[in-house]
Amino acid sequence: MSMNSKISALLREIGRPYQMYNDDGTYQGCFYPVQFIYRDKPCYKLQGNDSDQNYYYGLRCIREHCTPISPSELEPGDIIATRFKNELHVAVYYQFGKVIEVFRGHSLQIGSLKKYKKIICFRVIK
Repeated sequence: MSMNSKISALLREIGRPYQMYNDDGTYQGCFYPVQFIYRDKPCYKLQGNDSDQNYYYGLRCIREHCTPISPSELEPGDIIATRFKNELHVAVYYQFGKVIEVFRGHSLQIGSLKKYKKIICFRVIK
């Protein structure tokens, strides 16, 4: 399936409520759009209630399957990571400065990349 097809399928999920965990107990949360597009990659497992520990663990998990890129290189399907309220937050780059994301207490939505203060960008290694 092409990236455009995956993004189109994800866009049909807009409005899907936030869920903390997948059925198998692995973490879903803000990783939902990433897991939706990259179904063949392992899911993130929370390391406890320490948000600092989870932040660095989550980044390590992303780095296992991705290569860092600069924001100017972003293409649809790339992963955006940031620290939001002392937790790791990830989103999938959509286009034209827009991301597909979900926040705790909200549903899957299209957001603006401009609201992120400091980001790390990644491209999934095929």
